[in-house]
Parts: sequence; C-alpha cells; structure tokens
Amino acid sequence: MATRSRDALAASSLGSRLLGLAQACHPFPLAVVVALTALLGFVSADGGPDGSRLGLAVLAMFCSQLAIGWLNDYRDRDTDREFQPWKPVPSGLVPAEWLPWSSLAALAVSFLAGIALGPAPLALLAVGTAAGLTYDLGLKDTRLSPLPFLLAFGVLPPFVWTALDAFRDDFLWLYAVASPLALAGHIANVLPDLDADTAAGRRSIAVVLGRSRSLWLLAASLAAPPALVAATSLFAGYDAVWLGATLLVYAALIAGAAAGYGRIAGRGGDVFAFRCVVVAAVLFAVGWLAAA
Repeated sequence: MATRSRDALAASSLGSRLLGLAQACHPFPLAVVVALTALLGFVSADGGPDGSRLGLAVLAMFCSQLAIGWLNDYRDRDTDREFQPWKPVPSGLVPAEWLPWSSLAALAVSFLAGIALGPAPLALLAVGTAAGLTYDLGLKDTRLSPLPFLLAFGVLPPFVWTALDAFRDDFLWLYAVASPLALAGHIANVLPDLDADTAAGRRSIAVVLGRSRSLWLLAASLAAPPALVAATSLFAGYDAVWLGATLLVYAALIAGAAAGYGRIAGRGGDVFAFRCVVVAAVLFAVGWLAAA
C-alpha cells in the first residue's frame, strides 16, 4: 500500500511538472504560429499541399516555438519570481533547470525536420528561430524589441513556400500587408506584462513609449493593412468574397479586442485584447493571401 501511494505521488508530481512545462512554452502564441504555418501552406498550395512536407514544416515550426518559449521563461525566472510569481517556474510547477534542456531538445527536433525539408527551408527556419532566441536573450528588453518579431514573421511565409514549392510573385504583396500586423502583434503581446516590465526596469519599445502611446501605435498598425487593401483593390483583382469575409471577421475581432480591453479590469483585459488582435492578424494575412 505504501509503495502504491509513493508511486501515485510520484506520478502526480511528474504530471504536474509536465503540465508546468507545457504552460511555460507560451501555448497560445505557439498555437497561433503553428496554425498560421498550416494555413499558409493550405492557401499557398491552393488547398492541395503535399501532406508529408506540410507536416514536416508544421513539426519544425512547433518545435522551434517550443524552444523559444521555454528559453523565454528560463531567462525570466528571476524577475518573474518578484513581479509575476504566478508563472510556472516561480510558482513551482516546473523546475527552472528543466527548461534549457527541453529547449535544446526541441531545437534538435526542429532542425531535423528542417534538414528533411531541404537547404532553403532549413536556412529560413534557422533565421526565424534565431530571431526568436535573440529576442529571449536580450533584445526584448531594448527599443529594438519589435525587430525579432518582424524578422521571424518575415521569414515564415518563404519558409512555407520553399517547403511546399508553392510560390507566386504576387504573394510578395503579403509583406506590405503583414508587416504592420507583426508590429501590432508585438505591441499586443507585451501589454499584459507592461506594468511588470516597467517595474523590472526593462526598456522595450512599449515600456519606452508608455501605455497610452503604445495603444496609439497598436491602433495605427491595425488600421494600416485594411487601408492598404482598400488603396490597391482597384488594380489588384482580389476575390471579392474572400476579401469581404476577411475584412468583416477582422473588424469584428478588433472591435472585440477594444471592447474587452475597455471592460475587463486589469491584466485580464490586456490578455483578452492580445488574443483577439493576434487571431485577427493571422486571419487577415491568410484571408488576404486567399483573396489575392
């Protein structure tokens, strides 16, 4: 009986630590990036991608995001103990020393998948992953904090296109549409932790600007893509159904983000707005690609 109790306790402890490890990988951003990878693959290949290669691309991106998320929480472990004690490491859900080893293991799997895809996808995967790791290792605490986001999301489409051999010249317009969305995603991402980052002495672009000006920058970044689409619609030849549906869903999600931010008190409003903004950005980029 005592042996069974010890085994049950050990299993429970291991289970809670694995749950903490899952929470430490930043599951929502990870899910968004993986979904974006898969959606880009389907849309770029006109709904008929090579399943095995798309699977490898999704696996590579999934493990890349695991590595970036775990390193982020490992690097933040000391400041989180003081300013965000509910997070997995300071709350004791997962030992801090698990994170770097888990990050390295995820990196290894990611790059094995990249090698299987070929030299060009592997190189783009390496650039995007390096951007995320550089963000973790210090750039997120500087005024250059948006740059890793812009670079990582900038190489994601060609990573998918080269992995699936599915590229058209008009796809390059995606950069004009999606670059402001990447900036918006960064600003929305840091808003929930803005007060803690300010108290910790960090100097990301959002901390430097302050909450009010960061919100203005976020609003401008979200307004730019629809404005660009409207300006180019006369000669771009968009599919009206796809474009109309995309703009409608985008507007609804941004309105929801604004309403939630205004009505939900404290950090919860920031988190709700962040999730709405990120989902809106992903759906806008994919919807535009489908309409192009």
